Amino acid sequence: MTVSEKTNKIILTGVMMAIVAVATMIIAIPVPFTNGYIHLGDSMVFLSVLILGWRYGAVASGVGSALADLFLGYVHWAPWTLCIKGMMALLMGLIIEKAAGNRRNAAIAIAATTIIWMVFHIAVNRIIRYEATHNPANLLGDEIPDVSALGSFVNSIQNQLMLAALLIPVFLIIIAFALKKKEHYSIPLSEILGMTLAGLWMVFGYYIAGGILYGNFAVSAFSIPMNMLQFIIGFLVASLITAALSKTPAVKYFTFRIRNKS
Repeated sequence: MTVSEKTNKIILTGVMMAIVAVATMIIAIPVPFTNGYIHLGDSMVFLSVLILGWRYGAVASGVGSALADLFLGYVHWAPWTLCIKGMMALLMGLIIEKAAGNRRNAAIAIAATTIIWMVFHIAVNRIIRYEATHNPANLLGDEIPDVSALGSFVNSIQNQLMLAALLIPVFLIIIAFALKKKEHYSIPLSEILGMTLAGLWMVFGYYIAGGILYGNFAVSAFSIPMNMLQFIIGFLVASLITAALSKTPAVKYFTFRIRNKS
């Protein structure tokens, strides 16, 4: 990389850092239980990696997202966000690099993602059931005013987790096919895998962070469905923006090659 190229990359990193922060802040919807929020920032995290690669993308994603937490008053989340979003970008970029044009690595990534998510899903459900049985008072709050409402609420959360786990691959495939048909933009399998693993890491990371911050991993699980929704929306928005940019001179700034359907 020449001095000029490195300078351009640093400038782009600063620009994407600002864009990540603004996208995170512009629509911030509070999430009950963990005092966090969902937003559109993940779409710009994904876009940062596609443009900058995993090294610079991790810096833009982690710092930009953490700055949004600070500006919005979620100071207690900022250190966690810095690490989670930075790792999110790093994982996405590495998966794209390793799986692009390599079916073996792509198959390994698919198998690993599936197994990890299944184990995570089973573990979370067991934690919720244990807390609901042995420490129900810890789960009560504004959303669950008394123990009589706890059972139906826990079942609802578990059903949401199961449904989300089943529907996420379906949604991603539908989005990919729709973009290919309508926008003549083909999302490479490596990018779908990269964004999927990054999104699931984000869900897992904030689950762990919430459990540590609030001392209850069952309560932290209640934010998982909303974080999964955030990931899907981020995938869609990032894909739409990438498809649009693929038809402009901005395509030359992408580290990972954009594929247009001929």
